[in-house]
Amino acid sequence: MRFILLILAKILIALLLLAIAYGCFRTWKTSRRPEYREFVSGTIPQEMPIGLYKGTAEELGEVSWKGKKFLGEGKGINLFEYDGVVDEKFTFTIYEAKSLRGGHQVLRIDYNQPGNPLWLRFIADEIVSVGEDRFLGVVYITAVPGLPFRMGYFRLER
Repeated sequence: MRFILLILAKILIALLLLAIAYGCFRTWKTSRRPEYREFVSGTIPQEMPIGLYKGTAEELGEVSWKGKKFLGEGKGINLFEYDGVVDEKFTFTIYEAKSLRGGHQVLRIDYNQPGNPLWLRFIADEIVSVGEDRFLGVVYITAVPGLPFRMGYFRLER
C-alpha cells in the first residue's frame, strides 16, 4: 500500500510539473504575439462596457463561445451558441485592477462566482480598450497560487 501511495505521489508531482511547464510555455509564446504589444498599450475605458459584445478568439478559429453580455453594476455573463441556439452561462464580475502580469491597469473579468464550475474559478480574463466599443482580452489560468499563466487572446466588439 505504501508503495502504491509513493507511485501516486510521484505521478501527481510529474503532472503538476508538466502543467507548470505548459503554462510557462503558453505565457512565453503569447508574449511574442503582436497582440501582446497591443494589449499592454491598450487603455481602460472611461465607462464600463454595457450590453452585448461579439467575441472572437483568432487562435482557436470557430468556437461555441460567441461573446459577452455586460449587465451593468460590474456583472456579466458569457454567450455560447450550440446548434443555432444562444445560451448564456458562466457569470462574472468586472472591475478595474492591475494586470496579473505586467502591472498596467485593466478591466478584470473574474469567474470565481457562486454557481460557476470549480474549474472555471481558476480563470480570469483581462480586457483593455483598443478603439471605440472594441476590446482586446487575455485569458489567464492561475492553477498555482501567485503564478498566473497567459493562455491566449480574444477580441470583443459591439
